[in-house]
Amino acid sequence: MKLDVVSPKFDESVLDDIIRVSGGNKCTSWSFVDSEFGKGDSYLSEVYRITLKDETTKTAADSSPLIVRVIVKTIPKNVGRRKTFRSADFFRNEINFYNVVLSEFVKFQQTKELKTGFNECSTSVASFSDGENDFIAMEDLSQFGYGSASRQEGAGLAECILCMQTIGRFHALSLAMKDQQPDKFHLLVKHIEDTYYADEHKTWYKKFQDVQIQIAKDAISQVYGNTELETKANKFLDGDLYDKMVYLTHTRNQNSVINHGDCWLPNFLFRYDSEGAPVSAKMIDFQLARYSSPALDISFFIYSCTSQQLREAHYEELLSAYHRSLSDMLRDLGSNPDELFSFSDLQKEMHEFARFGVGMGIESVPFSLLDESEVPDLDQIKGDEAIPIEVVWILKNIKTQEGRRRLADVFKHADGCGYLD
Repeated sequence: MKLDVVSPKFDESVLDDIIRVSGGNKCTSWSFVDSEFGKGDSYLSEVYRITLKDETTKTAADSSPLIVRVIVKTIPKNVGRRKTFRSADFFRNEINFYNVVLSEFVKFQQTKELKTGFNECSTSVASFSDGENDFIAMEDLSQFGYGSASRQEGAGLAECILCMQTIGRFHALSLAMKDQQPDKFHLLVKHIEDTYYADEHKTWYKKFQDVQIQIAKDAISQVYGNTELETKANKFLDGDLYDKMVYLTHTRNQNSVINHGDCWLPNFLFRYDSEGAPVSAKMIDFQLARYSSPALDISFFIYSCTSQQLREAHYEELLSAYHRSLSDMLRDLGSNPDELFSFSDLQKEMHEFARFGVGMGIESVPFSLLDESEVPDLDQIKGDEAIPIEVVWILKNIKTQEGRRRLADVFKHADGCGYLD
């Protein structure tokens, strides 16, 4: 394959830039690597894995050539697909996150003498955005032993605690910077936009959300039919759920932070020790990054990635893991967690905003239950105009009682916590 299969703007000068960012001189050779990405892994983009080599730069360890492995996400070539999913908006937002927000977070950390700085997300090494030729290249974390957990099976307790700790450390950067450099922080948030829930996107998403609502109602009626829970769930789902989600994403207070935005299992990579225990996690894919309550990321993860059994046994433990990690990071950054964001503050945020995770769960749970055969080939979209999402993504009522219960139990747990009131 030629480089322009990635993007007309992805050429050998970009490869040289990537090598230089990685400590080398120039790219002397490169090759595409076979990838195992599934059809449903990235509907907003196309994904390539590339290995770069610099024969002019030798590694200190064994004097072998410098090798750099990258993952490159590029905007779909299929114009109809690109417009259907508004890919340009998502690429612009993610590139702004990496080039502006994360860059400033790194600079902020560098002014401190930290025990352990935040490094739990992928690193961008090159990007371009014009709405037609967009790409973003990131270090390939698989070379460091990171891989995905199963989307269908979900994560175990150890992975979930690790994710909660990672989210906590990430959110701490916002709270500390807002505490110590408020003017600079509030300039940062202007560089990200809500790519999912905003008044101007309602016509794009609303009918697709209506399909999800009917699927959720079917699941609840078959698992908890004719109960008070069904009544409460239908009350949450009825009216205008999209407007409710816009309210939740756009209501801000002193606790608001820059969110990952798409905080579910496919966007975490894990490294395991020789015993199979997870020891480290990395966050990837910041296309939905937004400025909002920390409860949005937490509740999205909880309701999309955990079972009811795990929640019933360990929910408080998960929240405590998040808050301890956030508090430790805040102290390391030089801010007082008791003043900025106490555990009581976290509980209040969850009671006010955690129903967001329920609203996202009605999309993410049915998606996670799809077989590979049920995922559409998005490049079969014909023409150069957008078509309705619900025409492309054909979601139907969940086929199994186990799957229906998984979705219905999202409402059961949220109601038990008082989040649906």
